Amino acid sequence: MPATYRPRFRFRIGSLLAAAGLLIGLAACGSAAPTSSSTAHPIRLYDDMHHLVVLKHPARRLVVLEPSNFEIVDALGLRHDIVGVDTSVPGYTPAPWAKAARGLPSVGPSFPGISVERIVARRPDLVLAMTGIAGLKGLSTLHIPVLVLNPQSINGVYRDITLVGEATGTESRAEALVRRMKGEVAALTRQVARTSKRPLVFYDLGGLYTTGQHTFLDSLIQMAGGRNVGAELSTAQWPQVTDEQVVHANPSIIMVDPDATTVAKERQIPGFLETRAGRSGHIVAVANSSYINEPSLGLVAGLRELIKILHPGLLK
Repeated sequence: MPATYRPRFRFRIGSLLAAAGLLIGLAACGSAAPTSSSTAHPIRLYDDMHHLVVLKHPARRLVVLEPSNFEIVDALGLRHDIVGVDTSVPGYTPAPWAKAARGLPSVGPSFPGISVERIVARRPDLVLAMTGIAGLKGLSTLHIPVLVLNPQSINGVYRDITLVGEATGTESRAEALVRRMKGEVAALTRQVARTSKRPLVFYDLGGLYTTGQHTFLDSLIQMAGGRNVGAELSTAQWPQVTDEQVVHANPSIIMVDPDATTVAKERQIPGFLETRAGRSGHIVAVANSSYINEPSLGLVAGLRELIKILHPGLLK
């Protein structure tokens, strides 16, 4: 994995590359189940790793790891319930949530692992985490519940918003937020349905790592009316491909993550200027990559941005 990845994105891809069956220690574990359930007392939820998390009451002291989790918490009006965040939250949370992320108590970095002592010192009754963070198992021995969010699609984001709402007693806010997001996404996909064009897209996340099958990014590219080169070249979720493979695929659009590489560097990769994207001048940087690189509320804005890249002039 190239060192140019920002920490928050390295968490997600690194964990998927390292071990598909990563086990996260939780405060309360049960048998795997694909759905969540909750009762008034206690609250019982299944997180995205299919682990059972039991809360005695709605969480009111939250430690939030990862900007995408912070976006959910902030959108549910729970900023004042946050007692700690990792360093990626104030460092990488995009607008319009960035301002709210400043000035919150820090529990230090989460990559490559957390400081159990700093989290315990904040006395949380729930930690919102993601896969690929080392040290979460240490919280289980101290009876601190951990809810791991790892959505694989925009529907997974909807589910995670609902999960956080159930865990914090803000179900009605979560339902309203999901309804609003679904309405915005539906309006955008209706615009995409107006065109039959489905351009072939390669997205370079740095070092020719890209998004493959069964990822939120792959689903987003499809929703924006594109075909994903990475998903056609590999069955891995986050494959590293070769320049020869990309040139042979001959994408009509090549996108780059500006936090990992540049358009100028991409144009220097052997053969890229000979692809349809290179010949037509469609090697472009994603202006706000945070909106599409993270499975969060920003995906709505990310979908809009992708549609503008894939289908210029389609959105009015």
